[in-house]
Amino acid sequence: MKSQEFEDFRKLLLKKRALLLKTDENIDREIKRDLEGRHGDEVDIAESAYEQEMAYLFKSRGKDELRLIEEAIKRIDHGEYGTCAECEGKIAKKRLSAQPYSILCVHCQEESEKTQAGENPAFKS
Repeated sequence: MKSQEFEDFRKLLLKKRALLLKTDENIDREIKRDLEGRHGDEVDIAESAYEQEMAYLFKSRGKDELRLIEEAIKRIDHGEYGTCAECEGKIAKKRLSAQPYSILCVHCQEESEKTQAGENPAFKS
């Protein structure tokens, strides 16, 4: 991969990181506002609790994605970006464009998912 491509992916990752951090701030404000304004009958309180639970879920997913982005930026810094962590082959640019924090090529990702599905009884038929 050319150095300009690395920089393009770095910029993409930094934009995604900034967006996630902004979203996280917005979720924090929403949670705070919801906690301060919680009142009403049982249905209102239950709905408020559900919305708060969903906000925490989104916040958790955002933190996971943020961690993956930070790791991808470190891989760029160490010259490891775009290399599959499993087979050490190249990760397709198309895959990195769609999911710039990918650490596995498509083949290894599919194999990983098959293995996880085989270990998880919820995926067995």
